[in-house]
Amino acid sequence: MNNMIDLLVIGAGPAGLMTAKTAAEAGLKVILIEKNKSFTQLRRACSAQFILDDGYENEFIKIADGKILFTKNKFEVKYSGALVDVTNKYYHSPKDHIIHFAHPGQRAFALKFDKRKLLDDLCKECEALGVDVRLSTLASGGSDRGDHVSINLKNENNVYTVNAKKVVIAEGANAHVTGIFGLNKNRTLFATAHVLKYILEGISGIEPNSWNLFYGKAYHSNSPVIIGPSLYGDKTFELTISGSETLRPESIYENVTKNSPLKNLFANANLIDKQGCAVKAFSSLKVPYSGNVITIGDSAAFVEVEVQGALMCGYHAANAIHEELQGKNGFEQYTCWWKESFEFNRDDYLLVSQGYALVPTYSDDEIDYLFSLVEGRTLEGTYSQYKTPKLMWDSILLNKEQIQRERPLIYEKIEKMNTMTLTATFNS
Repeated sequence: MNNMIDLLVIGAGPAGLMTAKTAAEAGLKVILIEKNKSFTQLRRACSAQFILDDGYENEFIKIADGKILFTKNKFEVKYSGALVDVTNKYYHSPKDHIIHFAHPGQRAFALKFDKRKLLDDLCKECEALGVDVRLSTLASGGSDRGDHVSINLKNENNVYTVNAKKVVIAEGANAHVTGIFGLNKNRTLFATAHVLKYILEGISGIEPNSWNLFYGKAYHSNSPVIIGPSLYGDKTFELTISGSETLRPESIYENVTKNSPLKNLFANANLIDKQGCAVKAFSSLKVPYSGNVITIGDSAAFVEVEVQGALMCGYHAANAIHEELQGKNGFEQYTCWWKESFEFNRDDYLLVSQGYALVPTYSDDEIDYLFSLVEGRTLEGTYSQYKTPKLMWDSILLNKEQIQRERPLIYEKIEKMNTMTLTATFNS
């Protein structure tokens, strides 16, 4: 076919952009499509912090001299935007018993960064390398023909087809195109979360450079209400609220700011900006490819891989494509790396004993009691959403005999949760 290209990349987030950039550097002819009109007008709420935990996602990243250095995966990415240290993390109960996570000496465990700046700079690098970047463009369908993939594209003015030897899907957690190619067939859809991120100034009582998670029905949500630093200024914070189709985040926000134990914090707060998204929580793909198509990053994950994980996925996917086009098993090599690098690919990840069901499993009074057992200690500083709850439960269960003696019903719940899976809690 005269119009055949080497690679079509669907989605220009960090995973897609890194794929396109790395593939173009290897000499491949690449088209990159993205549904948004630009990177300066992104309205989607998303995670935007570099996680500095040693070994997180099987990597040890460093930020230095305008670069993100992936020391184990052996590549680097330019970043010259703003950075804000996150040095303390606090879990709060309804009556404000606090579990504290921090490194000695207040060493940062995460860095907030400007995702728009990162994406815009990566896009400019792609264009300089000859990548055909098509914004305001959607993939509406397609099929794998055996020796190539045909993808149906549409923009504001046209509907057309592109033929590519290989396709990388980097569309994000909702995984629509991933489903078109049958890769969602055996995945479990746990839930769909509706998320709103409010940027506020004038919040009182929150420590700068800290990440605060508030647990309990007193905060009107089954998910933690999160307050953390933002890039909008020294006295601004992000308030992140997760809800559902029936429990809307807008309603949670109204109750949190007016009818919760936090209401006094918001007495003089002003709204600067608001971003939102709906996120499908699928089980991860143990084999993220079929035929000539591979899906990467959040598209194949349980919820998300974080930005640094997405960059690694893009880098390795591009190398896999290069290997595949030379008749080698690049997709199999990528899959081995994928399974080893992300904790959610391990079966024991789904054990709720690691802490995934504080609410509604435990009442507000029970959360107060459990948190009070750990209050006054400082646990290891970590951002990881997998390691943090394990550290918390390990610390709580140092008081196992006390819990069994003083609160036997709580002890029975803990014993039950040790044997339940995440699937079971969503169905209970």
